[in-house]
Amino acid sequence: MKIRSTAVMSTSALNWRSSCPGVVCKNSSELLPYGIYTIPEISMVGKTEAQLTDAKIPYEVGIAKYEELAKGQILGDGIGLLKYFSIPERYECWGCTLSVRMPPRLFTSGKQCLALAPLIEYFRDTVFNYPTLAEAYKLAALDGLNKL
Repeated sequence: MKIRSTAVMSTSALNWRSSCPGVVCKNSSELLPYGIYTIPEISMVGKTEAQLTDAKIPYEVGIAKYEELAKGQILGDGIGLLKYFSIPERYECWGCTLSVRMPPRLFTSGKQCLALAPLIEYFRDTVFNYPTLAEAYKLAALDGLNKL
């Protein structure tokens, strides 16, 4: 197995960006993930409720509870939720907070999606494997859209 240097990886990222001119990613420093290792674990990326409230940005919260997910029921894990923050006028995703026992399974999807600055309709229209924990994004988006 060949290990790439950071210079090669950053060059490859620049090449990818130049080959995909229509794709605009948010600055990665805005999307630093945070995690608190408790049971259940708490992970967050993007803006939090407190940050949006302090900045006086109107937002809507979409929530998906583990007990509503088929995979959560299969795992016997009824504790946990995913919160999704979106801006009402533009339907943009601004943040994601997880409070679950196994956040890495869900968290990477949220961070990648936030980097591409998707609209809430992305989660509504995307087909996820069933049953998986990623279904939480679809449920949270539907919940948020119902509140808008």
